[in-house]
Amino acid sequence: MRFFDSLEKLDPENLEGSIGGLVEKYRPHLIHSHNAPDFLTVAAIEAVGGSVPIIHDCHEALSLRTTGYYVDDNERKILGVYPREEKIAIEGSDARIYVSEGMREYIQHRYDMDPEGDLVFPSYVSESVIPRDLRSKLSERHGGVHIVYIGTLTGLKRDSQYYLVDIFKSLVERGIHVHIYPSGISRKDATYRELAEENIPIHYHGYRERRKLLEEITQYDFGWAGFNSNEKNWRHVDVALPNKVLEYVVCGLPVLAFPHKTIKEFVEVHGVGFTFGDVDELARWLEGEGPREIKERALESRFKFTIEKNVWKVLGLYGKMSGLTEIAQVVGPEVT
Repeated sequence: MRFFDSLEKLDPENLEGSIGGLVEKYRPHLIHSHNAPDFLTVAAIEAVGGSVPIIHDCHEALSLRTTGYYVDDNERKILGVYPREEKIAIEGSDARIYVSEGMREYIQHRYDMDPEGDLVFPSYVSESVIPRDLRSKLSERHGGVHIVYIGTLTGLKRDSQYYLVDIFKSLVERGIHVHIYPSGISRKDATYRELAEENIPIHYHGYRERRKLLEEITQYDFGWAGFNSNEKNWRHVDVALPNKVLEYVVCGLPVLAFPHKTIKEFVEVHGVGFTFGDVDELARWLEGEGPREIKERALESRFKFTIEKNVWKVLGLYGKMSGLTEIAQVVGPEVT
């Protein structure tokens, strides 16, 4: 399967010139630019000067951050450069796509732009990587409750939403097994591997290629999306809808999370997860009938959150922005 007709390398020292050259070469009907950060959209706005419609795809709102996006980010970037670039990208683009309802709400309240063409398009999963065959559950073979976490982790930055050491410890103290799959192939931070060596109910599995990862996690009972929310990062955490939330669901795993606003709304609207104030509340819920019902709904929803079933929304926006209305007719809402 070919996803792109061609890939072009931009000159990092002259992004505006590079994009301008591509526009001259290909004469596109529109430009679809992703963040984060936002400098690519800023460069595109400067390059085309309104001659080509620009869609800004907002995966992150960096103005919500009090910590860096990159490891070496300094205070000037965090408090000055990123908010300035975000404002230009949001207000200077012709339409915007947001990864979550929370992101859209935040951006539309903060900036001056016409929201009519804006669209929410979460990180849907391609049908090509969704496991067809589900593995038997570890809990059925060995007992206990088995929760999996996939994605970014840190054991060093205690104010990061990805510092989950204490949360995982609180889960295993209640007899819950935690299975960890970090997002990186090489992890300099060995905190979680060492944690697994010290706590038998914590299992550190290491990195897996995505297709293999999704197949492997079908053997667990729930997917974990509860983050370390504190006074420094709660605003960012509240608008996020991480990829892992949808990846858990397409694997038939209900989502477990603290009441982070956007994640809570998503799992409650679709009935694919449970949110709770603390781990004690979770432990009580696991002993009731709630888990059985929510597992059934997650299984029924496995192919609901796919790119293929939702891409018509983006195609409709493409047609509207470019004037090529036939684009939107490739697929339509009837496929949902």
